[in-house]
Amino acid sequence: MRREYVGGAQAARLSAALGGTTGDLTITCNDLTNWPTGTGGTPFYVVIDRGTTSEEKILCSSRSGNTLTVYNVGIVNGRGADDTSVTSHSNNSVIEHVFTATDADEANAHINVGHPKIYYQTTAPTLPEAGNLWVDSDGTV
Repeated sequence: MRREYVGGAQAARLSAALGGTTGDLTITCNDLTNWPTGTGGTPFYVVIDRGTTSEEKILCSSRSGNTLTVYNVGIVNGRGADDTSVTSHSNNSVIEHVFTATDADEANAHINVGHPKIYYQTTAPTLPEAGNLWVDSDGTV
């Protein structure tokens, strides 16, 4: 799934505590200026309490003003994303827009799986894979 990113999203703080269940789907903050909006159905990740034992990454579906809505479609809930646990967070906890391991893994899979490969070697491969290209050391294809 495509996600939204912005470069100017400053760290913010929760202006209300966030409960520790997947049913807690609204995150209220002090200032989300320049944060993603989720426009066009492109969710985005946030992290609360980064670097602490209560760190939680959350996939959000939208932002309206200073309120984030947690992604919650069918069996997919955005709380506890990216191998973190759903936990409660206190008022004034730090929240940040973040790139995740999930994002990196999906990008790597897109680039490295199912796409043609170019091999530069002096002998032709014994069992070439369909769709791949072998380039001889003299530059001929």
